[in-house]
Amino acid sequence: MDAARAEPGDPLKGAYTEGVRNLIGGMERNARTSGATAADEESVLVELSTMVGALVLSRACAGDELSDRILTAVRDHVLGAYEHTPDGKDASEAAE
Repeated sequence: MDAARAEPGDPLKGAYTEGVRNLIGGMERNARTSGATAADEESVLVELSTMVGALVLSRACAGDELSDRILTAVRDHVLGAYEHTPDGKDASEAAE
C-alpha cells in the first residue's frame, strides 16, 4: 500500500506526512541559510510541489527527450530563485 491510499490515522500516512513536514522544514532552513529571499513556507511548498511534479512528468515521459527538458526547466527555475543575494541583487550583479 502507498501513503496516498492509506486511511486517515494509518501509521503509514502519519509517517509519510511527518516526513514531508521534516522535508519542508529542512528546505526552509536551507533557504534561510543560503540567504535566499524566498524562505517562507508558501514558497517552499511551491518549490517542493514543482520538483515532485517534474519527477512524475519526467518519469511518465521516460525515453523521450521531453523527460530531460522537464527536469532541466524545473532545475533552472528552482535554482534561479537562489541566485539572489540577501540584499535582493542578482548574484551576477553582486559579483561586479
